[in-house]
Amino acid sequence: MAASPVSAGPPAVLEPWRPHGWLLAFTLAGVLGIVIGLGIALFAPRGEFAGERYHLWRWQAETFVPTLARIAGIGPEPAEAAGDEAVRRYFALTSQLRAEAARPNPDLALIAALENERAAYENDVERFISSALTEVIATAGLKRQLPLFTGVEITWPPVAFELTSPPRLLVRSPRDRIERAGDTLLQPGLTLADIERIEAQADTADSVSIVVSLGGLAAYPAIVRDDRTYASVLETAAHEWVHHYLAFYPLGQQWGKGGDAEVLNETVASIAGRELARLVMLRYPIDFPPGEDGSAPPADRNPQVDFSAEMRSLRLAVDDLLAQGRVAEAEQLMEQKRQELAANGIVIRKINQAYFAFYGTYADSPQSSNPIGPLFETLWAKTSDVGEFLRLARGITSREQLEQLVAAFGGPP
Repeated sequence: MAASPVSAGPPAVLEPWRPHGWLLAFTLAGVLGIVIGLGIALFAPRGEFAGERYHLWRWQAETFVPTLARIAGIGPEPAEAAGDEAVRRYFALTSQLRAEAARPNPDLALIAALENERAAYENDVERFISSALTEVIATAGLKRQLPLFTGVEITWPPVAFELTSPPRLLVRSPRDRIERAGDTLLQPGLTLADIERIEAQADTADSVSIVVSLGGLAAYPAIVRDDRTYASVLETAAHEWVHHYLAFYPLGQQWGKGGDAEVLNETVASIAGRELARLVMLRYPIDFPPGEDGSAPPADRNPQVDFSAEMRSLRLAVDDLLAQGRVAEAEQLMEQKRQELAANGIVIRKINQAYFAFYGTYADSPQSSNPIGPLFETLWAKTSDVGEFLRLARGITSREQLEQLVAAFGGPP
């Protein structure tokens, strides 16, 4: 069949391309990051665990274009009902995957089939959560006006994350105290034999190590672990966005400078991330059938054991023993407690100084004995508004500043 003729219309007018400044800046930063990463990969010395290391520049290279397209609004936005259904299906499949993986002899073919089916919903889930988080962030008054663009306010940085398997992290600590003394990102697919070999290689007479699984990582886009519940995924996505937000303020810019910088940042991100996630669930409630919210099968554990209380007590006891120089006794106590917890259905592969060094970075966790946690909890209790809390916290650069701020609100000095 011949093509129908097209009637002549007005001549086409070539319009100049006027992209948003923020879009050009984001593009330039992404390209620069990829180029620098390639240079590092080609010319930097490989160092220890070179074969197992995780390289963030590769993640940026793989996700840069899709993230840019999503931020620029290229591609369909799911309708609210479609987004709800995608979330339900995604996390129902996650629950099935976790149940199968927990069996003594999991069916690998079934796991592959479930993963393939779940992948069909992944983009819609990411868009739904990103849109919902953006909405509550704006409602909290956290949008900001861009320089050079009068009257233009956006959520900055834009919410961006990917559901995937995060890298693992090798954490080191001195034996005679609890302190993060060097971290190394590792590939996510390591076997238990790989992990034990790496830890044995990293350990010395004066230091211990542990390889931990990460729930998320504040790359851009953020890496968010995909095999957890909806509530956990939502909270992790919000937590990592808070890190992105803080990077433009004094608190975030302290990262990597030692001292309390990481504890300050992680604790703020934990508190604010929890609240942003709670606001999303209030604004966009989703009802999950029992056991289909991404949760694992119920663990066979003793309900009488209070994990938080046990960890808190253990951390304080270990701190005391290490302060007295009784290192061997502290290590014996940690192993004894690990075995007791395992006997009650709470299985932790290893508890050592590096374990507490990592989890203690989150000062609002039971594994921490850092007073920064209670101070920020006090500040949160005084504000109870995530926008105000972040506007206050983002300017803090030291524990002393935090103490002064809390005292100004009538809390403990």
